[in-house]
Amino acid sequence: MRALKLLLATLIAALAIGLPAHAQSTCADAVLPPQARALVNKQFPKWRVKATSDLEPYDKELWLKEHPKECPGIAVGHFENLGQLAYGLLLVAKSAAGVGYKIVVLAKSQTGDSYVVRTLEDDRGSDSGLVISKVSHGQYTGFDTTQSVQLRLDGLEAEWLEKSSVLYYWRNGRYQTLETSD
Repeated sequence: MRALKLLLATLIAALAIGLPAHAQSTCADAVLPPQARALVNKQFPKWRVKATSDLEPYDKELWLKEHPKECPGIAVGHFENLGQLAYGLLLVAKSAAGVGYKIVVLAKSQTGDSYVVRTLEDDRGSDSGLVISKVSHGQYTGFDTTQSVQLRLDGLEAEWLEKSSVLYYWRNGRYQTLETSD
């Protein structure tokens, strides 16, 4: 009986340790196809995908409550074409001395299996509280309600938690923006 209790306690401890690791694994670059990963490493050698561990404690709590199985630096969706997945990335500096962030989308080129990188934002400001996520097709209204858009594809939302958000969406061969919160 004592051995069974010890085994059960060990199993519970192992599961408790494994849960945070699972949340971090969603940010592993293994989510990206090898060609896309190689392109990011080549084009952005001083940058990395923002991870859950990069968030401040309160922001991490907010993020995990709404997106427990997602990475705040990777969004996967049909951003440009219904038939192909694209990858939105929130990149932050690898070095502690680095500042700023980049929001990029990797999508398959129309002429083959290679990927094209589209930079949506390249900012030297703080990435504190900034996360990205996929939003599904549908109707979206700007924060001032003077603009709205009907998405036929997925959109990419950049959100400064509890502050503001911007929706990036593909229209007429390029990304457009709609401020959805201020």
